[in-house]
Amino acid sequence: MAQIINTRSPFYIKVSDSSLATATLKLYIYDGSKNTGSPNDADLKYTITKSELENNDYVVFEISELIRDYIDVKYDGEYDSYCVWVMFDIDVTSGSGDEIFEWTSTPPDLQNTLAASGTATGTSTNKLIDSSASFTSTVQVGDIAVEDQSGYVTTVTSVDSNTQLTLDDNIYQSGSGYFIYRRSYLNMIATEGYGYFEEGVNPEPSRTLLQSNKIIYRPSDYNVNIPIFAEDTTSVTYFYNNIEIRTDTISDDDNTNQKIQYIYSYVNSDTDTYQERVLNDGGTLEESVCLDRFLRNVETSPVDKIIINSSGSPEVVEIRTLDCSIYDPIKVTFVNKYGALQDLWFDKKSMNSINVQSNDYKASVMDFSSTPTYDTSAHQNRVLDLVGKESITMNTGYIDEEYNEVFRQLMLSEQVWMTKLTDTEEVFPLRPKTQSLQFKTRTNDKLVNYTVEFDFAFDKINTIR
Repeated sequence: MAQIINTRSPFYIKVSDSSLATATLKLYIYDGSKNTGSPNDADLKYTITKSELENNDYVVFEISELIRDYIDVKYDGEYDSYCVWVMFDIDVTSGSGDEIFEWTSTPPDLQNTLAASGTATGTSTNKLIDSSASFTSTVQVGDIAVEDQSGYVTTVTSVDSNTQLTLDDNIYQSGSGYFIYRRSYLNMIATEGYGYFEEGVNPEPSRTLLQSNKIIYRPSDYNVNIPIFAEDTTSVTYFYNNIEIRTDTISDDDNTNQKIQYIYSYVNSDTDTYQERVLNDGGTLEESVCLDRFLRNVETSPVDKIIINSSGSPEVVEIRTLDCSIYDPIKVTFVNKYGALQDLWFDKKSMNSINVQSNDYKASVMDFSSTPTYDTSAHQNRVLDLVGKESITMNTGYIDEEYNEVFRQLMLSEQVWMTKLTDTEEVFPLRPKTQSLQFKTRTNDKLVNYTVEFDFAFDKINTIR
């Protein structure tokens, strides 16, 4: 099970040993399929060496900002998985320059483990022979073999039998003590998420539902998209009026494009109705990107409850339909604290405005070519570098007070988009202009409604060069 790294908050790695002088961290970052072996050199992004301070016998690495450079969350109407794999390789040395193979770390899964130890009972070139060993069940190719007396180090290249190993170098003879270490190449998954101060060091978010609210509002006939962490989610069950409609199995192939998945409220037992059949290919169902995008936006069968199942307690999400409104609904999508895309609907009154900025100068309008004169229709006060930025103010209507947390995460998000669904679907980048928001409760405010102002994150006049 891959630990999740929230790259917008610090992630600390601590390496400790009583003889430690320096530690070197190699940081491998990649996407795609999970690497279950040793790291690939092409994925090495950083090598960091640190020395202990004041003989405290430990060093600490903070790696979140380094990893975050390789995560670029985008939204253009498609809900994709934005995360990367992270692997570590740590070398620890003593004050005399000798490599230390047994040390402790935080997280603990990063430290090497002792696979086997004993005394060689035979001598053969590039071999380790121990008649009392059980190498086939304890040792793997790639493990590190250390000679006890000399400290020589080599690598296991073959597990020949229970009592014999083949090594890269000839360092053992009968009577030599040996230690064999399993080098840890831990894979973690990194997202654009973050933790709160009160959650402490290296917090790990939910491993199933990747949003905080369990109530979701959507306009009538519009779909919802719910982010889940596929590694720990086993299935999703859909209900309407407490009647089970369908259960979908969630699969995870350990590829970064599958780790964050988005389930949506469209369900229909007759999936053929919404897919095209290629009749000249034996009736094979053909996927359609346009159709899939349509179904993710428009509800074709009602759902009012979704249960997200895992090995632990299930997460129950209630879907509520907003009352009919005379205003066109606007969908705001943002990167939440889990590093996933989350939707928030504003279906009440919205207002657009524009703000312009410019530099002014006074121009000479005199004409001295003949009798001095000037054109009274010419601009003496002129405009230079005129730019305009538009803003939009949106209202949610009345919602549940658990949306306080949703708006907290919206205000803390660095990436926000607006989708206006009318005759066409248009996605525009936004920045929250509202800098202060008072959270509302039923006790204090009776009804919870939020008004938020956003700036469009681009100049109205095309200035891209």
